[in-house]
Amino acid sequence: MIYSDWHIHTEYSYDAKLPLDTLVKRATEQGLRFFGVTDHANFNDEKFMSDLRASAENVKKAQMNCPALVLGVELTPIARPEFDYIAKTGTRDGYVAPIQDTPYDIELATSKEELIALGVRYAIGASHWRVDVPDRHNADNRLENMIKEWYRQQMWLAQDERVTILGHPWYNGKGIWYEDFSVIPHSMNMDIAAALKENGKYAECNPCMFNAQATEKFKVQYAEFLREIFEMGIPITYGSDCHGPEYPDGREAVSKYLSRAGFRDGDFSELSEDILW
Repeated sequence: MIYSDWHIHTEYSYDAKLPLDTLVKRATEQGLRFFGVTDHANFNDEKFMSDLRASAENVKKAQMNCPALVLGVELTPIARPEFDYIAKTGTRDGYVAPIQDTPYDIELATSKEELIALGVRYAIGASHWRVDVPDRHNADNRLENMIKEWYRQQMWLAQDERVTILGHPWYNGKGIWYEDFSVIPHSMNMDIAAALKENGKYAECNPCMFNAQATEKFKVQYAEFLREIFEMGIPITYGSDCHGPEYPDGREAVSKYLSRAGFRDGDFSELSEDILW
């Protein structure tokens, strides 16, 4: 039921080791109709921006012989004061978060116009960490506070013009709610789905939500969540989130949960020319 992969990181992501030629070879062998490189642009400093420019140049060269390859980007919410500091100084070095009683406003590393100028055709927007507090490592990280912040970020991403696909909804690197997905209030999921639908966004099925951190109960529940929002009219894409050094075929690992939730051949979406920038 899955014929394309819209979330892949190459060696131009700070945390990935996948050569583009390896990706092209393996994805072609696996019969993917389309596959998108979405290297990270976490911050607006020169390191991330230069890596993104290098990724774009690498993909452009490969596209000459591989029309199935599409250039995207993964954008991560950051705190507006940090974005402003980097824009002013050119670096994250020396940044001290201002103390305030309310969560920081959210920003993304670069504008849609700047991305289009690089040849980027779409963007994944995905939450990875708290951006509402000065020090996320030493903050009050009780479950309810973490859920509240992920909800805030995902609602914001669902309404931002730069975001095409909401990446791995409810992903958490520590897997703190990966025992029972029902700890996420259903009303929050309905709010996010409504915002996605209103703004013409896609939601991603990502195998990181079906990994070893998650219980069987969670995996079944999460697939049912994806099916519920699909039936509400939210198109679902697949993103392996591969970081290399090889490009494994992870579709089979999630398919049994998707099938059990009611997904069938033809249900997964691809980004057509009228959707791509």
